[in-house]
Amino acid sequence: MPRSMSNPGRESGAILIISLIMLLVLTMLGVSTVKSTVIGERMAGHFVNKQNSFDAAEAALREGEDTAEAFPVYAPTDGTGGLYLPAPGNDPVWEASGTSWQARADSTLAGVAQQPVYVIEYLGGVPRDDNCLLDAEASTNADCWRYAYRVSARGWGANVNARTMTQSTTLTRK
Repeated sequence: MPRSMSNPGRESGAILIISLIMLLVLTMLGVSTVKSTVIGERMAGHFVNKQNSFDAAEAALREGEDTAEAFPVYAPTDGTGGLYLPAPGNDPVWEASGTSWQARADSTLAGVAQQPVYVIEYLGGVPRDDNCLLDAEASTNADCWRYAYRVSARGWGANVNARTMTQSTTLTRK
């Protein structure tokens, strides 16, 4: 008979204890791997959601810029068509409670919680160059003037928590 079978009372079970400890270590390693994978998936999902909100805001910004190009020189600045003068107080137009944001007219975007919106501020006319500024005859020429607009746009991702705001300032010729 083998020696271990002849003396069964002397077995201490060390292999069992070592196996259980190794199993515990491997289980902890597996749980931490699953946790980091879940965190990585969440981060990727949040990134995609934020990117979607940025893309939606950019789409509204481009439409707002096109709308600013089309405004006539003396367009009403009372919020009609989303056009305002800059707020005289401390609150910018895009933060004021009475601002009427304009929705995109081109199309609706899929996969967003809310459709993107924009608002436009008329910042005034500026001379094209120094010659227009100095020459009284040239300064009456409409080609000498550029009209400045600030376009602010908001976009949302798949939920309202992912919100992006973009702005641009554009000069137009009328």
